[in-house]
Amino acid sequence: MALGTVLPFWPALLFTYLEPIALLLGTNSAFSSPSAFVTTQTPSPTSLSEKIAPVTVPDGALILAYTSGNIFILLALLAVICTAVTRESRVAKAYLLAVAIGDLGHIYASWRVLGKETMLNFGGYNDMMWGNIGASAFLHVNRLATILGVFGRIGGRR
Repeated sequence: MALGTVLPFWPALLFTYLEPIALLLGTNSAFSSPSAFVTTQTPSPTSLSEKIAPVTVPDGALILAYTSGNIFILLALLAVICTAVTRESRVAKAYLLAVAIGDLGHIYASWRVLGKETMLNFGGYNDMMWGNIGASAFLHVNRLATILGVFGRIGGRR
């Protein structure tokens, strides 16, 4: 056990501390500028005329931005509860498996909207896309590695 959690050091640092902080930053992004949050979900425009064209964000999209921010808060709290507050290895493993499945759903949502060409054009990613796709993939791999014991046993010695 490390850093006050049932997880080994690296997963504890990543899932108990860094990921919740990142989720709270995402909450701030969604709440402070929901229009920008929505419009930056896809690659940045490439021509000057596209950059200066005003974008009207539908009310439904703004509601989804605020809802995403709310979900980020909930995920941050669940991360802390399921990795630090609990001392049950089974709870931590179940949480990591559930959010690993969520990572795949997150990446799939981007794939469905952006398509193969945009998804595989890593050079065209903006910061939001790196968060949605790159960070989700990174976290997914680390969640699976943690569940499989690559970083050490969840729950430490017994």
